[in-house]
Amino acid sequence: MNRVFVKGIKGGTGTTSVVANLACALRKSNENVYVIDLDPKGDVGLHLGLSWEHQLGWSDYSSFHAASCQFHQDNDGIKFLPYGSASLTNLNFTSVIESCEQLKESENAWFLFDCPAHIDVSDYPISEDDIFLEIVNCDAICHSFIYKRLNSLKHATSSWQHYFLINRFNSASELESDLLQLWQSELPLLAPLYINQDEVIKEATAFRNVAINCAPYSVANDDFETLAGWLVSRASNND
Repeated sequence: MNRVFVKGIKGGTGTTSVVANLACALRKSNENVYVIDLDPKGDVGLHLGLSWEHQLGWSDYSSFHAASCQFHQDNDGIKFLPYGSASLTNLNFTSVIESCEQLKESENAWFLFDCPAHIDVSDYPISEDDIFLEIVNCDAICHSFIYKRLNSLKHATSSWQHYFLINRFNSASELESDLLQLWQSELPLLAPLYINQDEVIKEATAFRNVAINCAPYSVANDDFETLAGWLVSRASNND
C-alpha cells in the first residue's frame, strides 16, 4: 500500500490539480489508484468527472463504512471519495485516512490524499514509508514558508519522506527562474522535477477532466508521467 499526501504550503498552489493528474498518470500504468479528498475547498471530483450538482461525500456520514457508498469511479478507473458538504462532522480526516487500510486491493495500490493547506503536516497519521509532497510555487511567499517548514521538520517527532514539489513553474518569468536556481542549489528536500505552467490544466478542468486526458502530447502530460515514475521509484526503494 503506497500512500502519498499532497498539501499546498499555502492556499492556491494548485494541489488538487496535481492530485487528479498524478492519479491519472499512475492509473495509466495499470496501478490501483484511490483518491481521497480531505480538503473542503478542493473539489477533486471536479477533475474526475463528478457532476456539478453532486454534494455528498465522507463528511456527510458518521462512519467510514457508511461513507463508502460515496466512492465513485472515473472513466480511467480511478476510485475517489469526495469531501462532501458538511462543515461539522463526527468523522474526522484522521479516521478516514486510517480506515482506507480496509480498501486496499493489492499491496501495490496507491492512495493519494488531497490535504488542506491549513492543517499542519505533523497532524496527519504518517508513517516512515509514506510520501508527503508539499506543493509550492516559485514566489516570495512560498520561499518564506519553505524555510519555516524546514525549521519545523527539524523538530518533528516522527519521520517520513517529505519533498517540496514546484507547481505552475513559468520559465518566462525571471523571478521564478532565479528562485528555481536558488532552490535547486541550496534547498534540501526539493523534488528533482517540477510541474510547468500549462493552460491545458485550466481547460481540462472546465470539461471535468484532467490535462493528460485532454492533451496527451502536452507539457503537462510529460510532467505528470515523470512525477508518477519518480514516485514509483521512491516507493520501490521502501520495499
